[in-house]
Amino acid sequence: MSDVYILLMFFLAIAVLVTLIAKFKIHPVPTLFIVVVALGLALGMGTGTIDLVQEGFGNTLTSVGLLVIWGCVLGKMLELSGAAMRITDSALQLFKKRKIPWGIALASTIVGIPLVADTVVVMLIPIVSVIAARTGRSMMVLGPILYMGAYVMTSVIPPGPGPLASAALLDVDFGQAILFGLAVGIPGIVAAVLYLLTIRTKVAPLAEYVQHLDTSDAETAGTRGPGAAAAPRSERRVDTAPAGQTQAVKPGELGITPTAGLGLTESLIPILAPIVLIMLSSFVSPLLGDSLVANVLDFIGTPTVALFLACLMALPLFRRQWHDKKVVNGIVEQGLRMAAMFLALTGIGGSLALIIRETGVAENIAAAIEAAHMPPIIIPFLVAAVVCTITGSNILGVMTAAAMMEPLLPTLGLDPLAVYLACATGAQIMKHPNSSGWWITTTMSNMTVGQGIRSTGVASLISGVTGFAVLNVLMLTGVV
Repeated sequence: MSDVYILLMFFLAIAVLVTLIAKFKIHPVPTLFIVVVALGLALGMGTGTIDLVQEGFGNTLTSVGLLVIWGCVLGKMLELSGAAMRITDSALQLFKKRKIPWGIALASTIVGIPLVADTVVVMLIPIVSVIAARTGRSMMVLGPILYMGAYVMTSVIPPGPGPLASAALLDVDFGQAILFGLAVGIPGIVAAVLYLLTIRTKVAPLAEYVQHLDTSDAETAGTRGPGAAAAPRSERRVDTAPAGQTQAVKPGELGITPTAGLGLTESLIPILAPIVLIMLSSFVSPLLGDSLVANVLDFIGTPTVALFLACLMALPLFRRQWHDKKVVNGIVEQGLRMAAMFLALTGIGGSLALIIRETGVAENIAAAIEAAHMPPIIIPFLVAAVVCTITGSNILGVMTAAAMMEPLLPTLGLDPLAVYLACATGAQIMKHPNSSGWWITTTMSNMTVGQGIRSTGVASLISGVTGFAVLNVLMLTGVV
């Protein structure tokens, strides 16, 4: 079997993958399965193809399955308890009127660690709309800022499902994934916000979010802008109040009433505790040698244990509701439903990695990169960017790129952490009308399609390129 044929089949498989998802709207899970099996057969694996698919699927879920489940459960707990709202209120209080966009970015960044970006926008857009009405700010600025903080965090650090899966596939230490993910992610958010603040187009918030305000407060609020699509109504309605005041929230999903009067510290603990535990295990435990303290830190800092402990720490957020079946049972079921797709994608991504390794594709790709005199680190960045741009999914982008690059690591001589960060930054590029998050942000911010591309689309491109530039600086200076 010639090298040209092997490379041709590989790139054809990737082209079929993105075509089936982007053009024919076939779900990524069966699409990945079809492509992986077809690639194995085309490269001569025969009846052993299915064995490899099952082996790769099982091995991957062994390492990442519980991580994704507990991460999704934790996100649901923070959403339904009202902790995410409380963190948002506090972040907004830190910034005065002229700097309120940075308060929105801070809130989105923190809340976006355990929650996917789409959920963050649906939860917090009523608050942002009120802020826009009262300050005269454009929703073309504030809406995308709300999205970008969570979007970048979902792309670069665990417990986001994409980063969790890619770190596991590449065997990257989770403490390092968090630390250096923040190092490339935060500059990306800052650059995106700075760009969005240059936009001067005035877009008023949707009337449905600000109609309860006094006439004087709502002068800047208007009806839907020309050409803007109708905004989807979330099932969970929020009666917005000025920043810094307790939100009066009606019973929402599962009939759980978000807790009134939550403190900031108790709201942050379930988010920060697992991060601290994982990093202690990664950076402090090795310094303590074979001691009892080191063994304890290693145990509780294991990502699976740390995330489970975070779920337990979130139970007090529900006050007297915590022992109700709708909390202890209902939220876990909701988290499992959310985790199902991520688990399936991750498992089949592991199958793809094994097929690439066993069929010799890795060596051929590595040889082609070397012959082209191309910096190897650009490959995972471009692969993630292409998959995200074409399919609209940053999670699929980071996982697909990681699955493709894992077999190439020994041949290319790349550090797994650098590849992880390249996948995470590339997977931010770029949001446009084939993305659910882009549509949610655009319609709920009262923007037209063109305005959504010029704001959220360009901002996501800037965040990814900035993060990748920071990664290259870290590599040149020997930090990574």
